[in-house]
Amino acid sequence: MATPSQTTNDGQAQTLIDGQATLTEEEQIATLVPSHPSQRSSVTVWTLSNDNPHNTKILDTTDHNKAIYLIKPDFNGKYTMTNMYRLKDDGTEGDIFGFIEWHEILPDQISFNGAKKVRKGSYFSNGGSFAHTFKDAQGRMYKWKGIGPGLTPSLHCDDNFNRKVPIAQFTRSRLDHSVEPAAVVPAHIFLTPRAMEIKELLLFTFLVLEKGRRSKETSEGNRMSSWRAEAPGIALNEDAARATNLGVGPGVKRVE
Repeated sequence: MATPSQTTNDGQAQTLIDGQATLTEEEQIATLVPSHPSQRSSVTVWTLSNDNPHNTKILDTTDHNKAIYLIKPDFNGKYTMTNMYRLKDDGTEGDIFGFIEWHEILPDQISFNGAKKVRKGSYFSNGGSFAHTFKDAQGRMYKWKGIGPGLTPSLHCDDNFNRKVPIAQFTRSRLDHSVEPAAVVPAHIFLTPRAMEIKELLLFTFLVLEKGRRSKETSEGNRMSSWRAEAPGIALNEDAARATNLGVGPGVKRVE
């Protein structure tokens, strides 16, 4: 069944998902720096090669889709792990800059940049409804908002020109019905220059919080599969998903 659409003032069609219009990449960037249009060209766009953020490569779309980070599951002999690697220029694995040690009953243990692992709850402070705060090495405060089922995670900081305007934002993958055949638009992370100052800490904290957010979505029966690369309306072809790690089935193409 076709997804409804609406037309914007400039005549562009927008796909409606759950009754809400999705944003084009240009519009998404505009939400990050609405008061500074001249800065929009400086927003960095990362693409997730797989919608599962715990088994994906991070591609720098603004640098010819260069793979810069690898996030992959592992096992340390006792616990399931999510390891976060820097990638070398030749695409091979470099240093681990963070990890999550998964626990079923007790809280997950996490570590960033070789620090002693700690409980997830001791790393973040409660920043209000669906929000979590943390500090960088300089003591600057940040807040992830939208950490809840069906919400859009966005990162804010106290020293931004406007605290209400995010310095980074995540958008999940979606199905674009405006083209034939339908195309999967992959998940992205949009980063302003301020966010790039803490890009690895940003990615680390996002992955830690996103694990909990998606697990909660799954437990509450959210209509999107949280841990598989599946966009609304796509029936996954398992062979194709394993071969490409993108979860794109027959008759559906993928766009960057």
